[in-house]
Amino acid sequence: MPQSSGGGKADMEFLIQRSRAKRTQWYLLGTLVAVELLMSFSFLGYLHIAPISITFAYIPVLLAGVLMGPVESTLLGAVFGTASMWKASAGYVLPADQLFSPFASGRPLESFLLSVGTRTLFGLLVGLLYLAARRTRHEGIWIGVISFLGRPLHAFLVYSAMGYFFPEAGYGPLDVASDFLNPSGLATGLVTMGACLLCWRVQSSDAWQKYQRRMEMVRSMHLTENYHHRSLVLMILVTLCSSGAVAVYFVHRIDYVLDLEGIQLTDNIYSDLLHLQIQFLIGIISLMSLVIVFLIFNRRYATYISYEAKMDALTGTLSRKIFFQMCGRLLEELYPQGGTAGYFLMLDLDWFKEVNDRYGHPAGDQVLREMTRHLRELFGSNGLVGRMGGDEFAVLIYMPVTREELEADLRRFQERMHRMAWEGRHMSCSIGVQPITEPMKIEELYRKADRLLYAAKEQGRGRYVFGDTEKARN
Repeated sequence: MPQSSGGGKADMEFLIQRSRAKRTQWYLLGTLVAVELLMSFSFLGYLHIAPISITFAYIPVLLAGVLMGPVESTLLGAVFGTASMWKASAGYVLPADQLFSPFASGRPLESFLLSVGTRTLFGLLVGLLYLAARRTRHEGIWIGVISFLGRPLHAFLVYSAMGYFFPEAGYGPLDVASDFLNPSGLATGLVTMGACLLCWRVQSSDAWQKYQRRMEMVRSMHLTENYHHRSLVLMILVTLCSSGAVAVYFVHRIDYVLDLEGIQLTDNIYSDLLHLQIQFLIGIISLMSLVIVFLIFNRRYATYISYEAKMDALTGTLSRKIFFQMCGRLLEELYPQGGTAGYFLMLDLDWFKEVNDRYGHPAGDQVLREMTRHLRELFGSNGLVGRMGGDEFAVLIYMPVTREELEADLRRFQERMHRMAWEGRHMSCSIGVQPITEPMKIEELYRKADRLLYAAKEQGRGRYVFGDTEKARN
C-alpha cells in the first residue's frame, strides 16, 4: 500500500495576488470613506454624555493607515478635513468652530490649512508610523501604541495650527495635555486602540484570507461582475437623484409649514436648513454605499457556496468545468510580449490503475489527495490546480516564473511522488508542459499540453516534456 504522510484539505490557491490586493484595497478604501462621512455627519462620530465628550471621527483615518498605507490614510485625512470644513461653514456653529471655515473666518487660506491641511498631514503621519510599525518585531504592540496616541497627535496638529494662524482664539499646542489626560481623552484613546487592533487582527487572520480567496474566485470566474457594474451604476444614479429630490423637498416643506404658522424664514435660516439637509443627504448616501458593498460581497459569497458544490469532492480542487472557466478569464489578462507569460501543465499518474486494482479504491483516493496536496504546495501560489477526471490533473501557471524555477518545482514534485511506494514500486507522474508564448484559448492549450503528456509517457513515464523543445526530463 502506498506510504506517505497525511495531509488535510488545503485552501485553493487560484488568484492573481497583486490584482486581488489592489481590488480589495479599492473596496476597503471606499468603505472607510463612507464610514468617515457617516461619522462626520452623525452622532456616530461625536458623542457627548456629560461630563464626557468623545470624538471618533478620526478613527477611519487610523484604520486606513493600519489596514492599507500612508497614501490611503492621507486621503482619508483629506476627507475628514473637508467634512469638518463643510460643517464649520454653517451659520449656527460656535465662533471657535467658524475658524475652520474659509467662508466664516475671514481668512480663507488659513482656515483651509487648519481644517483640511492639518487632517491631511495627520493621515500622512499616522500612515508612515504604521508603516514603520509593520517592519518591527512587535508589530501589534506598536500598532496599539500608535492608535492610542492618535487622538493627541491629531489634537496637537489642530491646536498648533490654531495657535499659529489664529492666535487671538487662545488655543495652542499646550492644550493637548489637558485634552489628552481628561476622562474623554483616555476613553477615546482606549476605544481607538481596541478598534485598530481588532481590525488589524481580523485582516491578518486565516479566516479573512480564506474569505478573500473565495471572493476572488467568484470574481475570477466572471460570473456576476457585469451584473454588479450595471446594478451599481443604476443604484448610484437613483440614490443621488432621489436623495437630492428628498433634500430639496424637505427644505421647501419646512419653509411652507413655518409660513402657514406665520413664521418667516430669513435667508440665513433657510441657508442653514439647506446646509443641514445636505449633511443628512451625504450621511444617507454613505450609509447606502456601505449597504451596497455588503450586498456585493454577500452575493459573491452566496455564489461561491453554490459553486463549491460543483468542485471536486475528493481532492478539493477545481472541477474541470470551473477550472476551464477560470482559466479562460485569467488567460485574458496574460499578455505575452516576446517571452513566456505562463505555463499550462497536464499531469497523469503512472500505473495508477494497479494501485486501485491491488489495494482498492480507498488507497487510490489517498494517492490522489496526496498528489493534490503536493500540487497546491508547489504550484498553488502561482497558478490554478484542477482535476480533469480520474488521475489526470491540470495546472495553469499565470504568475511570472522562469523555466528554471518551474523545472526545479517539477523535480521537487516528482521527488515527493517518488516517496510514495508499495512493494518496491514508487509512484511517478508524467507531465506535459506547454509554455504560453502567444495569446491562446484554453481549449488549444489543453490539447497541446495533452499531446506533450502522452509524449512523456511514450518516452518512459515519470518525466516531463516541454512544448518548445519536446525534450523529456526525468
